[in-house]
Amino acid sequence: MRGIFFKNSEMMNISFSNLQFGLLVCLLLFSCRQNIMEETSDIVVIDVVNNLGNYQEIPVSGIVSELEYIPLQTVDECLIGNVNHLIVTSTHIFVTGSISLGNSVCYSFSRDGRFIGQIGRFGQGPGEYTTITGLSIDKKKQSLYIETFRSLLEYSWDGVFHRSINKLPNMGDGFVGEIFFIRDNLFIGHIPNYTGNEAYNFIIFSDDGQVIKSFDNHVKFERMEKWVSNHDRSMRPFNISQHIYVKEVTNDTLFLLNEQNELIPQFVFSLGKYAYPQHLKEKNPFRLPSSANNDVIVVPALPMVGTQYHIFFSLGGGGSKSFPLPKGIVRNTTTPFGQNADMELNTPHGIYDITNKTTRLLDTDPVSRMSGLINDLDGGLSFWPKYYTSDNELVDVWQSYDMKEFLTEEYFAAHEIRNPQAHLKLKELLTNLDWEDNPVIVIATLK
Repeated sequence: MRGIFFKNSEMMNISFSNLQFGLLVCLLLFSCRQNIMEETSDIVVIDVVNNLGNYQEIPVSGIVSELEYIPLQTVDECLIGNVNHLIVTSTHIFVTGSISLGNSVCYSFSRDGRFIGQIGRFGQGPGEYTTITGLSIDKKKQSLYIETFRSLLEYSWDGVFHRSINKLPNMGDGFVGEIFFIRDNLFIGHIPNYTGNEAYNFIIFSDDGQVIKSFDNHVKFERMEKWVSNHDRSMRPFNISQHIYVKEVTNDTLFLLNEQNELIPQFVFSLGKYAYPQHLKEKNPFRLPSSANNDVIVVPALPMVGTQYHIFFSLGGGGSKSFPLPKGIVRNTTTPFGQNADMELNTPHGIYDITNKTTRLLDTDPVSRMSGLINDLDGGLSFWPKYYTSDNELVDVWQSYDMKEFLTEEYFAAHEIRNPQAHLKLKELLTNLDWEDNPVIVIATLK
């Protein structure tokens, strides 16, 4: 802890009033809390394996003080289905979504949800893209970086195209992906271990294509053939203030990238016998039987989000596990073979409390069976963060059709509602919301 230090002789010569003493205590506590997520030499264990099957209904009020709803304006120029990437600032909301199979688009909204315009265009010319694979921002320059398979495209926040930054030539057999803006003119990217023997896993490079630093890949194995698998990739990096965190999907360690461009191991997810085994990494997953990875867990299955005091993560991997899963929501979906089938969505979510060093896995809502924190503030849908603004705010996305389907009087009657006034505002929003409207951005203010 970086606190305030006085020598004994100095302390004897200082007389504090009650008010001054209280202020000093506040400063000390604030200093402790501010440094919870700072670089440390200790590696913290996030105990997943011993909490499997112990799912808890956790109320959102334990972490959040209030919820704000921002319906994204629905006009013909910006019809959004699923949100793939989300960035929220004090003035803008940037989202990407799919407009057709494999094709993406990026839209800009004001902080109150008003549609500003499309960022870039669909196509293969300058400033155009077909598929968006990543999104990051430089708040200082107010630049937005859209990652595609070919390059990084830089735009201003009002949609003016600045330049195309070529992706680095392959530093092995895998392409550089999950590119994320760090600071100044620097980016970090990940090299998937497609061959099993890639020399590097993460690299830092500048916007002129110079490699600033490369990080050795220490997890190597033999493969008989090359292939593309999601398990060879990394999660989408996330940042807390000036701290950036990266993690490979099948690696158990969450790393901090510090200001000296060093990767420091900070958190380890303890998965026990459910950790991804090396013999599965060596084999082509498309040639394995569907049951081969039934009892394998990867972290995260969805974007991981961190704050000063919590890490929000999700578990994914195989199908039927040797441990119970929380009961999930049932959705009718189309299989790869074109058949309609009901699928139970029960991806377990977890929260690590950094202050108390505790791990909790979440049960689903008893009515909707949605995953996340049970909404006891206004009785709305369960909340699960997709983004952290670094301004003491967590952000989720709710689909309008989910809100219209689930948020009925019967649903409300089955839930605790701590803030009746906020509940009335939510019901007013529901009245003005149509089933096919764009998603609603939910901003949660942390306690």
